Amino acid sequence: MPSEKRARIRANQQKLKEAEMARVKRRRLMRTSAIVVLAAIVVFVGIYLLTKPTTKKTTAAAKTTAKTSPAKTTGYLLPNGCPNPSATIPRKTHFKKYPPECLNPKDHYTAIVDTTAGTFDIKLEPNLGPKSANNFYVLSLYHFFNGTTFFRVIPGFVIQGGSPTNNDFGTPGYSFGDKNPPAGSYHIGTVAMANSGSPNTNGSQFFVVSGAEGEKGLSDTYSVFGQVTTGLSVIAKINAGGSTANNGIPPKTTYKINTVTIQVTK
Repeated sequence: MPSEKRARIRANQQKLKEAEMARVKRRRLMRTSAIVVLAAIVVFVGIYLLTKPTTKKTTAAAKTTAKTSPAKTTGYLLPNGCPNPSATIPRKTHFKKYPPECLNPKDHYTAIVDTTAGTFDIKLEPNLGPKSANNFYVLSLYHFFNGTTFFRVIPGFVIQGGSPTNNDFGTPGYSFGDKNPPAGSYHIGTVAMANSGSPNTNGSQFFVVSGAEGEKGLSDTYSVFGQVTTGLSVIAKINAGGSTANNGIPPKTTYKINTVTIQVTK
């Protein structure tokens, strides 16, 4: 019997030892699991801190940039790409292509041309030259003609200007074609596009018929887009300062365009 008792004691002790080892293993497993979870949390937090949105900081930086950097001149354009007549528009003398169509067919447009010889008004006539009238309107809003001269003046014929280089070669950076005028369209004060003698070579240069030779001697290859309604005496004054030599270049007296202002009536 004593031997059986000792055997039971040993068996119980073995069970206790195995139970203790099992508890130790569970504790180790729990510690390992906790460490793994903690490590995962640390990694997740680190990734979040590195990649979280920085809206507030970005906004603050944007505000700082806005205060220290000059404003970009983009607010003067309308959604259709046309310059806004009510905005302050920077002067521009070179373009990549013909401008968007900006004239409203229901409105009436007058260009007030202030020169060193005086002021004259041009009634734009898009019904005669739609692209040419639109082109003159847009370039005027960009102050393209300001400071340019009537570089070719042939007395009794035409006065010509609109070149950014004040010679035959100035362009706005593009060329275009337009309608040829109907017979009998040229009168004293008629405004039309100058070209290089070939179709589709309109740019920015224009001329005003200033005498009888211009009324009778011009071909129908120049797109008419306007008529001087007031200030014909100014046209006559510029005409009188012209030259018959070298096709009117340079005139004896050179007159300059100060500004071209567009007036719109409904």
